[in-house]
Amino acid sequence: MSYKLIGDDKCFVCGPNNPLGLKIPFEFDRAGKKIRCEFTPGPEYQGFQGITHGGVITTLLDEAMVKLAFELGIAAVTAWMEVRFLAPLMTGEKAYISATITRDEKKLIEATAEACASNGNVIAKAKGKLIRLTPP
Repeated sequence: MSYKLIGDDKCFVCGPNNPLGLKIPFEFDRAGKKIRCEFTPGPEYQGFQGITHGGVITTLLDEAMVKLAFELGIAAVTAWMEVRFLAPLMTGEKAYISATITRDEKKLIEATAEACASNGNVIAKAKGKLIRLTPP
């Protein structure tokens, strides 16, 4: 599979030029091969009253894994993802999202991501398999 991924700063999660996007800046640790961001959801991101929608949290976890691959020079997209929710993220509560790559093979990259509340409690964990779109 070979596709060219073209960034135009309109990514829903991190794109600064998406008027409806989240515009979340990520911090990249090249030496540690990790990525991190912060997100404080407003009430517009709730599912049930006062609780952030799980789809929003899943989107952030997915973005962290793929963006980390991209920052490491790997053009890849998510092929499979599993999320385990451990606690609710309340609207107005800051969350910290991080990701690491756990395996990097010729075609398949495995990654993990985690969302934690400001008190350190884990909100959600994800495992993902990314498909490399260009050969290493």
